[in-house]
Parts: sequence; C-alpha cells; structure tokens
Amino acid sequence: MLFKSIRFRIVLWYMGLLTITLLVFSTLVYQSFKKTLYDDLDDLLSSKADGVVNAISTYWEIEKMDNEQADTGKFLSMASNWVVEKSKDPNLMSICVQILDMNGKKLVASKNAPKIYELSEDDIDYVLKGKDSFDTIKGEAHPGKITAFRVYTKPVIQDGKVKYLVQVASAQGLIYVALGGLRILLFVLLPITVVVTGIAGAFLARLTLRPVDHMVDTLKKITAENLKLRIHIPDTKDEVKRLADTFNDMIERLDKSFASQHEFIQDISHELRTPLAILKGELEVTLKKLRSPEEYEAVLVSSLEEIGKMSRVIEDLLVLARFDNNQIALEIRRVDLGGIVSRVLDDMKILAEQKDIELSLSRQDNIMLDGDEGQLRRLFVNLLDNAIKYTSRKGKVIIMAQKNGGHAKVVISDTGVGIPEEDMPYIFDRFYQVSKARRVNHGFGLGLSIAKSIIESHRGTISVFSQPGQGATFTVLLPLSYPV
Repeated sequence: MLFKSIRFRIVLWYMGLLTITLLVFSTLVYQSFKKTLYDDLDDLLSSKADGVVNAISTYWEIEKMDNEQADTGKFLSMASNWVVEKSKDPNLMSICVQILDMNGKKLVASKNAPKIYELSEDDIDYVLKGKDSFDTIKGEAHPGKITAFRVYTKPVIQDGKVKYLVQVASAQGLIYVALGGLRILLFVLLPITVVVTGIAGAFLARLTLRPVDHMVDTLKKITAENLKLRIHIPDTKDEVKRLADTFNDMIERLDKSFASQHEFIQDISHELRTPLAILKGELEVTLKKLRSPEEYEAVLVSSLEEIGKMSRVIEDLLVLARFDNNQIALEIRRVDLGGIVSRVLDDMKILAEQKDIELSLSRQDNIMLDGDEGQLRRLFVNLLDNAIKYTSRKGKVIIMAQKNGGHAKVVISDTGVGIPEEDMPYIFDRFYQVSKARRVNHGFGLGLSIAKSIIESHRGTISVFSQPGQGATFTVLLPLSYPV
C-alpha cells in the first residue's frame, strides 16, 4: 500500500530528479575544477618558460658583449650554469627545465628533470614552425616510477630562426590528488544529500497531505444517512482547499439529491395513496351488500376518476424520466407558434369558464420557429392550467406572444394568489406545490416541472415574477432557430 501511495511516488520522483540534478551539477563542477587546474598549470608553465628564455637570452647577450667570439659551446656552458643556479630557486623547485636542440635532443636539464620520452617528429615539426605546444607526457621522475607530466615546449627564435627549444614540465600528481579528493567528496555527498533530502521530502509530503488524510477519514464517515457531515476546509488557498470545497459541494448536491428523492417518494406515495384509498374504500363499501344498478354505476364512475388521476401522475412521471435521460426525441420542424398559442387558448377556455375567469390574448405576432409542435402545445397547456388553477373566481389570465430579437417571447400573467418569496426557488421541483396547506383543484405539482423540461429541450429559458396576493407572471423565451 505504501509503494502505491501518492506520498511515496512524490518522494520517489523528487529523489530521482534530485539525483539527476546533482549528477549533472557534480559533473559540471568536476569538469570546471579540472579545467581550472590544468589552465592554471599551463599558465604557470608558460610564465616559467618565458622567464627561462628571457634570463638565458640576457645572459647570452651580456656574454656576447664581453666576448664577441662567443660560440655555441660557450652558450651551452653558460645555459648549463644558469640552469644549475636556478634549480635552487624556490619558485622553480617544482618545475623541471630542459633545453633541447632543433632535433629534440636534450642539451641542458635541471637536476630534477625526469626522463621524459622524446617528442615525436610531428611535435618537433610543429614547434619548429615557431609555435609553442602543451603536451601530457609520461616520464620517470624516479627510476622505475612512471609519472604523468604536463610539458610546455617553447621555441626560441633569433634572427628569424629557431635556435633552440626550452621545455618546462611539472608533475600532475597534485592535480590528480585534488581531482581524486573532489571525486570522493562528490561521491560521498551526493547519496547523503539525496537520502537526507528524501527523508525531509517524505516529512514535507506527509505534512502537506495531512489535510487529505483528514478528508479521507471524514469521507469514510459519510453515508446516505449522514450527509450533513462536511469536510473541514483548511485555512489556505491551495489545491487542498479547492479539493475540500469540491468535496463539500458534491456532498451538498448529494444531500439535496437524496432529500429530493426522499421527498419525491413521499409525495408520490401521498399522491397515489389517496386515490387508492378512495378506490379501495368505495369498493369495500359497495361489496358489503347488494346495490342497485345506479349505485354500481356511480361507484364505477368514481373509481374510473381515481384511476385516471393515478394514470396522469404515472404518465407525467414517465415523461419527466424520459426528459431526464434524454430519451425524448423532439420532432423539430418549422411551426407557427402564434397558431399553437391560439389553439391552446381556445381549448383552455372551458376550464376558465368553470371558474368565471377571463382568458384573453393581448398580443399575437406572426412567429415561426423550429420546434416540436406536440411538446410546445403541452408546454402552454401546463402553464395555462397552472395559471387558471391558482387564480380565484372572476380573475384574469392574459397571454402575450411576440418576437424578441432572435427569440419568441411568450408571457402568461394571472391575478391569482401569487407565489411567496421563500417558495420561488422550488416551484419547478417535482411534486412541489406552493403553500401545500392551500392546495386546490387536486394538483400533483408536476406541470411546471414538465414545462421547464420542454423549454430546456428547446434550448429556451423560463422565468417567473410574483408577489403574494398579486398574481404571477411566467416569461418563456424560445430561440427562433433550433441550435444544432
């Protein structure tokens, strides 16, 4: 379980990236340090070679002034004496000096000069062209002991010609020791740094993910019966806080969903229980004794009414379920919205006349839009039925249909009881009825839910404005062209 945790993977990735970074850094440091050491040694050798050349040239010029017949033998003797004298110079103790002729043959050498393998012909030809060179050559500092030397060879030019070669060399032992010490230091420090940083990273990861562990503990306690419990939100502005907010929002939605389902079950049980109880009671009373044909007929008519109520509830629920699951395929075609509203208005006048309600059309534009004629008819039937249901006797229901830019706007206003402000957010919920204690006309609370589903399936919107005792106004906006 530990190896599959996010904490372990974070630490593992962190240690891996750190190891690669330190390896690259150590390699760069080592190569930079190595280059610096060799550059410093080369600069030292070059400086010493220049000093040797200048000193010997000065000695030779003085000798020539004193003795115009100075020859090569005299030069070699003088150079040998100079080298012997300078071998005692503390600044040259670690430097080996040799003077070679143009063939690479040793003429003069300091006492500490090792036995260096002769230069190759290519190297000699290169130097004779007047160019100095650096080489790493193996030689014997002591009999039988091979050591690597850094050698600088400089040609001495007089009168435009190479007269002799000055060669200075220094053993590379100190460089090897310094580089070896650096390698050991990096080799030891790198794993120690990775391990220590990994431990610190594990601690920090645990500290960072501790709120997540608390979330997990809280989520384990949340059940369908305990959806009121919420996750503690840390006092930060990071991803953990957003995660906690997201979980709490999800739990809130689940709580509302479970509450809605619970209320849905209670409401549908209530709606179906009443007609079933009536139906059962009438049948039981009827069967207690023989009845006249007229009495049996009255019972059957009453039973048929109750069955019709249950059928309407079940049919509306099926419609809503199909809308929720996107199982209703709209038959979109060009329809005359004004004509649909007029026909629905004519059909609903019968219900309005039963309550002596004035049902009128204040404005009707010629509106053609893309929609499902059957569903649009059902939409306006439900809205008008709701308006008539909650309008008192001798009240008014007014409908208006007009174009509004790229939309069709249908407004249905009534002079009914209105909708309290606290009920406004829930009027489109299933089985929800405003002021349930004042239910009228045996409503089921599904009409507005179906109306909203039809409007949303047509990519439209519905809004409502109401004040208690002053009626309600429903505004429907439908796009003239059905968006694909």
